Amino acid sequence: MTTPLDSGAPPPVPNPGRRLLLTSILASYASSFIPWSLAGAQTPASAPASASAPDAFLSVSQVITGRTSLDPAQAKRLYDGLVATMPSFAEQLGALAAFVASNKPAGHDLQAALDTAKAPFAKLPADIATAWYIGVVGSGAAARCVTFESSLMNMVVADRLKPPSYAYGPYGSWGRNPLAA
Repeated sequence: MTTPLDSGAPPPVPNPGRRLLLTSILASYASSFIPWSLAGAQTPASAPASASAPDAFLSVSQVITGRTSLDPAQAKRLYDGLVATMPSFAEQLGALAAFVASNKPAGHDLQAALDTAKAPFAKLPADIATAWYIGVVGSGAAARCVTFESSLMNMVVADRLKPPSYAYGPYGSWGRNPLAA
C-alpha cells in the first residue's frame, strides 16, 4: 500500500494567504506581551486630552524618573494636578510623548536632547520630575500638594528612612500625650 507521500507526486505548495494569516495572528499575540511604555504608546500633539492622556503621562514619567513601576492611581492624581495648574499641559505632554517616541532618548539624556532641539516644552520634564519626587504641582500661590507619603523622594529611601510626621519622637510615635498635664 502506498501513501500520498510515497506516490512520487511533488509536495503541496504552501498557501501564501494562509501563511500571512497565521503570521499576523502570531505577531499580534506576541505584541500583547510588550509593555506600552516600550512599544512607544503616545498621544499625538494634536489630540485633545482624553482618557489616554494619563497613559501617555505614565509612559513619559517612566522615562523621566527611570522607574519602570509607577503607581497608576498616583499618576492620575499628578496628571490632574498638572492639568489644573498648567493650562497647556495636555498639549505639551502630547508633544513631549511624540518627541520621546521618535527620538528614544535615555532618561538621563532627555533634557539635553530637548535643549538641543530647542523644544518649546523643554521645561516640562522638570515639572513632571518635581511632581513625582516632591509631590507638589505648580509653583508659588498656585502650588498644590498632591502626595507626600508616597512621593518618590520618600519611596527611594523607604528601606532606611521614613517620611517625617508631626511626631517629634521616633517615627509614628508621640513623645508624650499632648493632652496629659
